[in-house]
Amino acid sequence: MDAEQEHRRAPGRPRSRQVGEAVTTATLKLLQSTSYKNITMERIAKEAGVGKPSLYRRWPGVPFIVMETLQLHAEREIRIPDTGRLKTDVFRYMQQTCQALAGRTGEFVRCLMAEAQWNSEFAAVFRETFIASRRRHLIGILERGMRRGELPADSNCELLADLLYGPMWYRLLNGHAPLDEPFVHGLVDQLFHDSEN
Repeated sequence: MDAEQEHRRAPGRPRSRQVGEAVTTATLKLLQSTSYKNITMERIAKEAGVGKPSLYRRWPGVPFIVMETLQLHAEREIRIPDTGRLKTDVFRYMQQTCQALAGRTGEFVRCLMAEAQWNSEFAAVFRETFIASRRRHLIGILERGMRRGELPADSNCELLADLLYGPMWYRLLNGHAPLDEPFVHGLVDQLFHDSEN
């Protein structure tokens, strides 16, 4: 019995949630076994056990599904630390993020960023959901440190987030240097060398 048949047998249950879970599970499996260019709506539908119309009712195309899958995966894998020290919290958050991007996840994020350059519909959603959610978590860490007095009260947390993420995205896109622990240490030390004084 496929996912759609199961939904028809359970009219009182939210169909969209069940389809969503089946699709993201199937997409995550594909992300672990194939390349971005080989992921199609047909393959996702087959792997999830749903019809293509079910996909198109919720997602305009493959990049939207891949983005949602990666976002859900990131929410589970990248924790928001709270050690009581800003520099340590920023380091741990950036370390987790870089560890994720250093693997296959990074390959797919690069593909989505490339997709966003020519697909304006996707670009808007990518920026307002995937990118914004990660920035929101980091800015929350920075604002918490500011409230504790570890940053000046007039600190521009939006700019600080850009200064942290900018080098990371640069390395991810260019591939000229690794997203490793020494990189994160150096980045955080440069930006927060005065935060512990």
